[in-house]
Amino acid sequence: MRGKKLTDEEYRAAADKDPLKVFETLVDLRSHGVDPVAEGIVPHNPVTKKVKSADRWARQQVESAVASSGKWLDGVKNPSRDPIAAGIDADDKWKDKMAQAIKEDRRKKGLQKTSAAEVVAVAERLGPGVYSSGVEARTAKVVKTVGELQPLAQSVSDAIQGMSDKTDADREKRLLQARKLMIEVGKKRRG
Repeated sequence: MRGKKLTDEEYRAAADKDPLKVFETLVDLRSHGVDPVAEGIVPHNPVTKKVKSADRWARQQVESAVASSGKWLDGVKNPSRDPIAAGIDADDKWKDKMAQAIKEDRRKKGLQKTSAAEVVAVAERLGPGVYSSGVEARTAKVVKTVGELQPLAQSVSDAIQGMSDKTDADREKRLLQARKLMIEVGKKRRG
């Protein structure tokens, strides 16, 4: 199919036989700057629906999301079911999806599609107020978390302070033990 001009019937037969192969071929052509319609590989049909241009599609997505911010807040306040319970119920599904994402290296591939400059540009556009208001809105969560963490951290400090520190070997042992105990703090926090 690649590079060959097709009649409507040939194209339809190829798409009916193996739509995935047709899809992959079209993606490959477009990724190499080849317009399959202009090249006659995909028969031109003026009645066929065309996907919106990338600019129009993205602009409409952003405009719709911004216009729906009130609906989002209403949905958060009035969920159709308890989101925490739903998340717990979907734990097996989440594990399966995470395993698949790890197997396919999706995190790494996603990171490779962005840049530090893009992150900075978004942060600059949003401004520091977004960060501070986000932290401020989570004050109760921070207080709760620190309330759980503080006695554990104090216990680590008390244990380390009780160890000898007369020699370099003693101080090295204290550092290594502090690291091990902080790992234990993390385990206790996770439950």
